[in-house]
Amino acid sequence: MRRRTASPAATVVVAIACAVVSVTAQVPQLAGTWKLDAAGSQIVDGAGLAGLIGAGAPPMLHITQPANGQVIVESPVNEGHVRNYQPGAKTATPVGQGGTITMTSQWTGNRLSSEGTSVGANGATATIRETYSVTSDGSVLTIAVTTGASDAKTSALKYTRIRDVGPCERWPTPCKRAP
Repeated sequence: MRRRTASPAATVVVAIACAVVSVTAQVPQLAGTWKLDAAGSQIVDGAGLAGLIGAGAPPMLHITQPANGQVIVESPVNEGHVRNYQPGAKTATPVGQGGTITMTSQWTGNRLSSEGTSVGANGATATIRETYSVTSDGSVLTIAVTTGASDAKTSALKYTRIRDVGPCERWPTPCKRAP
């Protein structure tokens, strides 16, 4: 009786597939719509999600995670700006009138950790560190935002997942239903 063995090419394909499944399984799912739990958050002046709101924390966040690995964070307060994170790469995001935040991001365990620099329209710079993490049941998103170095300010923002975003007529940029 002859024993059949897998070809070397088939073995490589199976090994790669297992590695992809393993890496994909470890990336937390931040995607969804999140509502700020103001009472459960510690919001410090100067340590907010710049570009998504003038100061502090947006009352709601919309996060998507496309297949290319990016994490895109939007706010209904300032829907013209988004924060874009690309784990393993550096991204630059416009902030305010002429400012930019440049961040390098990576997955560290179940957290998206980002570090970089904010440059305002006036040329002022600040160090920025952000960490996004979600509970194992996917119901609570926590964002730690630290700005500055020796004079660091840190906010701990807590968001809860919501499933119903309400009728589009009540959104910050309302829809118009066809007649």
